[in-house]
Amino acid sequence: MVSPSRGQGVLIVVEASAFGRPGYATTRDGRTLHHVTAGSGRPLVVFEAGGSGSRTIWGLVQPQTARITATLAYDRAGFGRSRPDGAPRVLGRIVDDLEDLLGSVARGPCVLVGHSLGGPICRLLAYRRPDLVAGLVLVDQAAEDCDFYSGRAFAVAGAVGNLLTAPLARLGIMGALARRRLYGRFPPEMIAEMRGEEFGAAALRAHRAEVRHLAEGFRALREVAASRPLPDVPVTLISAAPGRRRSGGMGARIAASHLRLARSLPRGRHVWAEGSGHMVPVEAPGVVVEEVRALLARVSA
Repeated sequence: MVSPSRGQGVLIVVEASAFGRPGYATTRDGRTLHHVTAGSGRPLVVFEAGGSGSRTIWGLVQPQTARITATLAYDRAGFGRSRPDGAPRVLGRIVDDLEDLLGSVARGPCVLVGHSLGGPICRLLAYRRPDLVAGLVLVDQAAEDCDFYSGRAFAVAGAVGNLLTAPLARLGIMGALARRRLYGRFPPEMIAEMRGEEFGAAALRAHRAEVRHLAEGFRALREVAASRPLPDVPVTLISAAPGRRRSGGMGARIAASHLRLARSLPRGRHVWAEGSGHMVPVEAPGVVVEEVRALLARVSA
């Protein structure tokens, strides 16, 4: 079903979504960000995606969390049903959008749940606007204190990955492969909705726009983190745990960063998503739901 909605004098067509009740928020420069909501109550739990930038990654987590409280997941600029952004997608710009979204929909501090790149996005907002944050759940978050993000090898790997995936995206092959590997547990109606959005050329362009400025954004985040503490709220870090990452590779270094951060916080907690790789919201959604539930109990205590 499609219904019209009006925001700041602009007619917006709101398409039905299998992921929740659809809506749009307007950014400070007039762009629209698409979001889906489900559940009721306070605090609002806001889900921030990783590098894919889309609400769809939370398709197995949001419905279960909505049984507890109000929830929202959204599409970052250029992903899903959100308008692209013509400005450089530096980390601060991405956080501006999240701040504008919360200003539009939130009634009081929210619990932010960020996966991968979503973790630094949520934390930068917490540093900037502690009044908006009641708690953080960081799901195998990217670790800006690991120097490989700013190294040449990381940049080269990203460029090669883009060269390889661009033709697959144009042909629709990327979407077919990803759906088979990642989204087999999703209901058919969700998969049908994702088919026209995920892993297409537009999403690939949006992903490139974010990755292009990732190293400088992480450098800026390190400076912010060195200058001030996170707000005194409950913070849970969930690490992927294929074999508990006992090797000395990148995964082990990221998990070590999670442990350091959890131990440095007065209300920090660290858990392992046993048997899950990096895509914890899809591979181990129950772990995320239970940790959000536990953190909500700590917020209300």
